Amino acid sequence: MNIGVNDGHTIKGFGSGAVGIISEGEHTRLVGAEVRSLIKAYGHNAINCTVDYANSVNQSLSLILDQANRVDLDWFVSIHFNAGGGEGVEVYTYGGRQYQDAIDVCSNIGKLGFKNRGVKDGKGLYVIRRTVAKSMLVEVCFVDTADANHYLQVGYKSIAKAIVEGLLGQVAHVANNSTTQSNNYCKNFQSFFNKVTDTGAPLALTGYGPITQNALNTMDNLIKTNSRYCREFQIFYNKATQTRLPLKINGYGPLTQKAYDTMQKLIKGEY
Repeated sequence: MNIGVNDGHTIKGFGSGAVGIISEGEHTRLVGAEVRSLIKAYGHNAINCTVDYANSVNQSLSLILDQANRVDLDWFVSIHFNAGGGEGVEVYTYGGRQYQDAIDVCSNIGKLGFKNRGVKDGKGLYVIRRTVAKSMLVEVCFVDTADANHYLQVGYKSIAKAIVEGLLGQVAHVANNSTTQSNNYCKNFQSFFNKVTDTGAPLALTGYGPITQNALNTMDNLIKTNSRYCREFQIFYNKATQTRLPLKINGYGPLTQKAYDTMQKLIKGEY
């Protein structure tokens, strides 16, 4: 699945969002980053549609839509916090369509101790009205009431988990199946390593261990010193994780290092 995730509002200036006990612009980014991380951990593609700075509210909204509509998305999700003295979570869809995913997102956050205000008509909201893909705008809770204090107790990671559970229809807790997943990543990486280095290193069929770590260490050195290995690893990473990491054609760089670090965590079951 391709899921676009927008951390609502800018960080400061035009379109910076509501401020109360907590700041909307700050906490949409905490929740949004965790949502994208969980989506990727399940092998799906998370597209960041966030705009941190803009010269006007209209420009901010336009830039968000530019990012959302240039990719074929299964869902566009915009994360917000409410204000105005109320309480509870609500989700907006076009025409108030009762998508099961939207209902589940609202219900999951409600189960964390927030009033469930339900799925409502959001066709008056720019990002809902103008997004090509199915879209929902999540108002997690209110920033200016006791809701915010409860949110701080619950934590942004629990909110993100609730959202991803609703979107993917599965428990977003990687530890539940980390052994199987890490074994698969481990075996796939070892097979890739043997092929690309033309070696016959034995496969650790039972999962991560010294053999795999030695291969990881060797690959770390190779991708930093040889552009061919760098590119081959990036292609393997994209295929194994079903992501679209841009290829660093001219050799090693931050993108490759990030991919390597992520792969090492996936192999060890730490992601």
